[in-house]
Amino acid sequence: MKRINWLFCAVGGGWWLVWLTVVGLSQVVTKVEPPDWPAVTRPTTIELLVTGENLTGARLVSDTPGITAGRVEVVSSGRYAFCEVTITPEARPGPVQLNLLTPNGARPLPWAVFSPLPRTTAFRGLTPDDVVYLLMIDRFANGDRSNDAPPGMPPANRANPRAYHGGDLRGVIEKLDYLQALGITAIWMTPVYDNADAGEDYHGYGATDFYAVESRFGTLEQYQTLAQEVRRRGMKLLQDVIPNHTGPQHPWVRRPPTPTWFNGTPEQHLTCNFDIPALTRPDATPHERALVLEGWFAGILPDLNGADEKYQRYAIQNSLWWAEKVGLDGMRLDTYPYVVRPFWRDWQRAMDDAFPNFTAVGEIWHGDPNIIAFFRGGRTGWDGIDTGLRSQFDFPLFYAIRDFAAGNAPASRLAGLLQQDALYGNAHLNVTFIGNHDVPRVMRACGGDWRRVRLALTLLMTLRGIPQLYAGDEIGMDGGEDPDNRRDFPGGFGDTPNAFTPAGRTPDQQKLWEETQQLLALRRRHRALRHGRHRDLVVEGRQWAFLREDGKERLLVVVNGSGSRAEVPIPAASICDGAPNRPCTVNPVHSSFPVNDRKMQVRETLRVPVEAFGYRVFRVR
Repeated sequence: MKRINWLFCAVGGGWWLVWLTVVGLSQVVTKVEPPDWPAVTRPTTIELLVTGENLTGARLVSDTPGITAGRVEVVSSGRYAFCEVTITPEARPGPVQLNLLTPNGARPLPWAVFSPLPRTTAFRGLTPDDVVYLLMIDRFANGDRSNDAPPGMPPANRANPRAYHGGDLRGVIEKLDYLQALGITAIWMTPVYDNADAGEDYHGYGATDFYAVESRFGTLEQYQTLAQEVRRRGMKLLQDVIPNHTGPQHPWVRRPPTPTWFNGTPEQHLTCNFDIPALTRPDATPHERALVLEGWFAGILPDLNGADEKYQRYAIQNSLWWAEKVGLDGMRLDTYPYVVRPFWRDWQRAMDDAFPNFTAVGEIWHGDPNIIAFFRGGRTGWDGIDTGLRSQFDFPLFYAIRDFAAGNAPASRLAGLLQQDALYGNAHLNVTFIGNHDVPRVMRACGGDWRRVRLALTLLMTLRGIPQLYAGDEIGMDGGEDPDNRRDFPGGFGDTPNAFTPAGRTPDQQKLWEETQQLLALRRRHRALRHGRHRDLVVEGRQWAFLREDGKERLLVVVNGSGSRAEVPIPAASICDGAPNRPCTVNPVHSSFPVNDRKMQVRETLRVPVEAFGYRVFRVR
């Protein structure tokens, strides 16, 4: 409340009745971020972002042992207060008594300390032993009809390709057995953040609250249950994070916490031109870099300023909080190049310090290894920054596999690309893929040819890296540009046919599903496919033969990218340790077509017949 005194004043030769406020408006607190924090083993200082009204002059007081209140900074509008809090090992899990005091009164801050998960049960990171499955929560499976139309929001509408369709976290939980049967070991879901109540933000990339789960997807508790179920199966979970931008409806957009929280304003801002190479060139002009780093994505999504110290601290804490709160094993870093590199250096250091095995995978969408390797950690760039990034999506290999399997590129396109692997430091940590939610489906790229799709899958599973599948590619789902490439998984919404079951798949879908399952099993059985070095034996036109070698295990992979049957000749010396007159034996382990394979002793030249768009895999002894 405010108290008002009235008095008469002489103004401009007359008397006027005016009022004076002698006691200000009472303070209001509407949000505290982060809402809690894990118990610690060493003193840890974090910064709370308190949102409210009339916070001017605030100070923070703690009445809980092990929790110390520190410096408070209030912005000029009185809407935001940045409050430092130090947690010590003395602080036990449970409610924390924090009070925000201002000249207008006191307000308790709802806050708590929670028990962290044991480091042995989560935070395991990715290795080449994993196969990642990308799914869009809203498009995968609807397990809870009650959240299809939350109060005040439009109902799910599957007839609109850009609306919410009803997929949710409960649906993902119900399909974990399906993923495990396929051979998947890790799940990457599109963002879980709360998005605008109306509109087309089903994809999750237009966040309006970075500490809340989208109500159409479920609750934080359901997200934690999903993580528990994933861990129980020995699988892993990755979260999609977006430090680069918010949705247009985020409350910050009109009232930012600091003047430099965003790059630009809704009325005046740059538009991102996606010129990633400009960031790798020391001679690029400030304006060229600003278009990439400060431009709003698609001219619509407000660009968060990674150079703002307060925002940087907020975003790093946010990632740490989600990892601890849910028990994540890694994160997919959306629009990685569009955030300034010092931000990523500090983000990576914080995550590595908290979770040494945690894997962060950067999305640098470019087809040139020299460009994407600039963002890799382990060395400094021209700017003196080492990002520390150890894994990234292998867009160059994505384009090369598609050009070969779905197009007419020669095998030398792939072989030449792999010869640049030294650029990455450890290319085995690259996440490789043949499709995702941002490009036309691999089936569409292959012109509906199931043989070409199988060939692409084979290359994905036999080459180095951490393979990633896009939900539905295992049954050959079709789709063009966004949003056509984001069709609902058949059967995930109570409809028929139900492709989550063998009976609900067409013969072609079932054959591809089984082939995918077998390729994943092949990779799992043979360490050489996961960790082995790569050696080319034959690179001739559309035929390619290569070895994957790890210790004493050697696997020979022969692929035929032409539309007719081919016989690929491979000199014995190149297979048998390069020693002349020393025979070796090749034992067939997998093939894209039925053949009467048997062990063969190789003395001179091994001639491998391969069907059109086919492949064969042998173990060499």
